Amino acid sequence: MQDLSLHLLDIIENSARARSTLIEISIGVLEQENRIVFNITDNGCGMDAITLENAQNPFYTSKSERQKKVGLGIPLFKQNAEWCNGHFEMSSALNEGTILKAEFEYDHIDRMPLGNVQDTILGSIIGHSEIDFHIRMYRILKNNECREFILDTRMIKSELGDIPITWPDVIQYLNDLLKEGIKNIKLEEF
Repeated sequence: MQDLSLHLLDIIENSARARSTLIEISIGVLEQENRIVFNITDNGCGMDAITLENAQNPFYTSKSERQKKVGLGIPLFKQNAEWCNGHFEMSSALNEGTILKAEFEYDHIDRMPLGNVQDTILGSIIGHSEIDFHIRMYRILKNNECREFILDTRMIKSELGDIPITWPDVIQYLNDLLKEGIKNIKLEEF
């Protein structure tokens, strides 16, 4: 993986394959603590304890042999977090979903760039229009002031009525909304 947004995309795809109807994503920059944190929660089929443990093994995959021989996404995300003085946690229960938390030292020399979070999120919303997304991006400044951006597709879909979220004008609106939100919280700056 070249950047953190690709890790995020991999986790979103895992959640979609787990038949999630809601994916909650939180990305935060904590300036005073020099941290960037990712929390991804889904309400998919979840995993039992053995599968949860195996999911962090690079030589395990739940996909069929035709699809993929190994599952590197979660193990690499974990490894990258730990290499950057951070940590990684994953919890899950069958029929209840999965929670993934990854934390990185923000200015660590080996931390991957954030990447294009805007396109990752927009592409996921469009590509999985049947799934609801609750996106929260925030930045806690050194003076403890919090800047926050929230996008919830449930509210947008409710307002749209019969108009699909994949309608070109809606896609442009979502793109502009994400762009402005990321700019206002200065997600990519420290």
